[in-house]
Order: sequence, then C-alpha cells, then structure tokens
Amino acid sequence: MLIIYGSKYGAAKRYAEEFARRTGDKAIPYKEARHAGEDTVVYFGGVYAGGVRGLARTAKHFIAKNISRFLVATVGLSDPDDAKNAQNLRRAVLAAVPEPLRGKLQIFHLRGGIDYAKLSAPHRLLMKLMYSFEKRTPPERRGAEAQAIVETYGKAVDFTDFAALDAVCACIDGKSMLK
Repeated sequence: MLIIYGSKYGAAKRYAEEFARRTGDKAIPYKEARHAGEDTVVYFGGVYAGGVRGLARTAKHFIAKNISRFLVATVGLSDPDDAKNAQNLRRAVLAAVPEPLRGKLQIFHLRGGIDYAKLSAPHRLLMKLMYSFEKRTPPERRGAEAQAIVETYGKAVDFTDFAALDAVCACIDGKSMLK
C-alpha cells in the first residue's frame, strides 16, 4: 500500500501519518510519490479553494499503473457530514481523478482545521474576501463551508478527529467498500 498526502498547513499530513502508523506503512508527500508495485493507493488531500491539493497530479501518475484501489480522503475546514458540502467535495475529487481510475476510486471526507496566523498572505487575503462576502449572507442561507468560514475567521481551530480514520482502515481491511 502506498500512502500519499497533499498538505500545505498540516492537517492532511497528520491524518496520513496517523493512518500510516495504524497500518505500519509510511506516508509520503505527493511530490515524492512513485509507484513501486503497490496495488492500493491511499491519498489524503487538503481542500483549498474547491480543489484537493496535489490530487490531479497524483491521479494522473497512477492511470497506467496496475493498482486495484485508489482511495481518496479529503481534509477540509467545513463539516463533511453536511450533504451539500460532501457533494461539493465529491465533485472536486471526480474533477481531479481521470476516468480510468474512477472504477477503482473510493472517497472519504475528513475534517481538518485552520490557523490564520500560519496562513500565507494570499490565503489570508482570500479568506478575508470570503469572510466579508459570507458575513453579509443571512445565517439561514449559508452552507456548511460558508458557516465554517464565518465561525472560524481569524482563529486557530482544529477539528481533526483520528477516529474518522476508522472507516478508511475498515475499507483497507476489506470490511467496507464505502464511497
């Protein structure tokens, strides 16, 4: 099994490393990923501006490889239990994964966090613009992602929950084929 992560601020990396610890494997950054005959690839990717960091590049690399399963776990600020948010995350994954891999694809959504003090200047500006826009939207009309932006703006919050990895572990153990 090959465990790969795409993380800018650390939540996806922490999930990948915890998953690797549980499985006895090693987690590596997507820029270092090379296929060495593994039949299962597990990808943990941070969600930024509607995309999953490094997923398209990683997926393209594995199109012609002989893998049987390609698991993707998104890691984002907003609540993955919100149906609309989960649908948007799934759409982002499908946009990054080429058709030949989709039959091998299993998707999971995990919750990460944000620390405004650690954001790059462009990301701070983007979040400020998003906050300003979403703050004007009535609370009852905000989706999960918009609500998370408003509630966490300027703060350091961490929603990481390693228990959420149980579903990914169960899938690897063959107990579940969740999508």
